[in-house]
Amino acid sequence: MRFVSLRLKDYRNFSDLRVAFSPRLNIFLGDNGQGKTNLLEALHLLTQGDSFRFSDNSTLIRHGAGESLVEGVIERRDLEYKVRTTLLKSRKSFQLNEKKATSPDIRKLFPSVAFSPESLSAIKEGADQRRELIDDFLVTHLPANADLIAEYRRALRARNRLLKEWPDLVDAGAKTRLLAVLESLNPGFLRLAAELTHARLQGLREIAEPFRESFRGIMMNSTVDISVDYVVSGQSARNFTREMVDDALRQRALELHDAELGSGTSLVGPHKHDITFLYNQKDSRFFCSQGQQRAIILAFKMAQIVYHGRVHGLYPVLMLDDVLSELDSSRRSALISFLHEIKTQVFLTTTDLTLPECFAQDHPSVIRIADGQVLTGAE
Repeated sequence: MRFVSLRLKDYRNFSDLRVAFSPRLNIFLGDNGQGKTNLLEALHLLTQGDSFRFSDNSTLIRHGAGESLVEGVIERRDLEYKVRTTLLKSRKSFQLNEKKATSPDIRKLFPSVAFSPESLSAIKEGADQRRELIDDFLVTHLPANADLIAEYRRALRARNRLLKEWPDLVDAGAKTRLLAVLESLNPGFLRLAAELTHARLQGLREIAEPFRESFRGIMMNSTVDISVDYVVSGQSARNFTREMVDDALRQRALELHDAELGSGTSLVGPHKHDITFLYNQKDSRFFCSQGQQRAIILAFKMAQIVYHGRVHGLYPVLMLDDVLSELDSSRRSALISFLHEIKTQVFLTTTDLTLPECFAQDHPSVIRIADGQVLTGAE
């Protein structure tokens, strides 16, 4: 899979851009604040349906414009697809080969993996980032998981809307009716919660060995132990069967019934679960340096790419936003060696064109960016 070309119209600081890409290595080169990350973000938007950094639609649309267009040609297994995203301030829409599509439709076809300074800080940040890390892997590995995640989120929103009404109700009849509707939603909600939890657990089991191999390669230590624990209500669930997941969720829903009504929000489900990376069986949040934490996330992303290639015979597009400057020399060398070995299309942002020799052998396309203007050329 690879990007053939990209067109931007009124996107971020780009007024009108058309650019073609190398099938191997593409370097977005320029000073800070010129638009390198914006260009990478547009590629991510076309494959994943959203940005890899915090934003809403209004920040993606060029100042003074009413809408933004992001359009790309993507080759997948010798077939070309035209993908288009139109951004308005209140919504975004997707087209695939001139036909209406959804974000899950896009994610199913075009796997991509993004590294950014934000993703490298996932361990020390909140549980939301770690859950997103796992869910991104699920979708890349098995596209049908995009539907499962979207369906669970819809069910969660519907349940939360009901729970939010409860604290303001004073009429006994209205409360009875709301409880009845809530009870009717619970079986479906808990089923989806169990399916997503089980999918996460299964995915973590399948990637465990590639993750361990990648981490030991980065650390240049064949004995260090790395693993991932999945935490449900403060309890390790990594060895849970599907039946154990079902039982745990049902029991937790009963325990927190009154608390959910009082708080006006859902307190049960995979949106409340956590993922813990264990370094020699110790929680990496507290027992690892910042460099080791970054190496863990880097290894997990590398394992995701390797695993996808083994299972599907297709490597995801890889996007690296200023990652090399975030790593120490040994981790940087390990990443570069890894990238040279796998035959996937890579997009890299940098302020420095000094490249390792193995990168230079890949005949990179250097795309120079200055103030929203782009010049292309191979060097």
